[in-house]
Amino acid sequence: MAFNRNTTPSRNIVAEILKSAKSDFLYLFGGERLSRDEVLQVIEGINAMGKSIKAFINRPRDLGQVPGNLFYLDSAEDLEIAESFGRENSAHIINLMIVHNPKRS
Repeated sequence: MAFNRNTTPSRNIVAEILKSAKSDFLYLFGGERLSRDEVLQVIEGINAMGKSIKAFINRPRDLGQVPGNLFYLDSAEDLEIAESFGRENSAHIINLMIVHNPKRS
């Protein structure tokens, strides 16, 4: 998040809240929060470059770790599967990173 000379956030806070409210999940990519629509655009763009998005599904520490919480996202269907896993495991944070997907080799 960028700050102006008055050290106040330059992003529109209302837009951030609305973006978060559109989904059950907090999507994080490189420390930035994305909307679900933005995640789908990233998946499409990265997929076109022959790479994948790797997603870690996280939940609050007091609920413990979730086994099998790693997903490769190459399509909207892959994201839906990851989200379904998150809902079933009370996990609402999806951390995303660009990777080479071994399934593509």
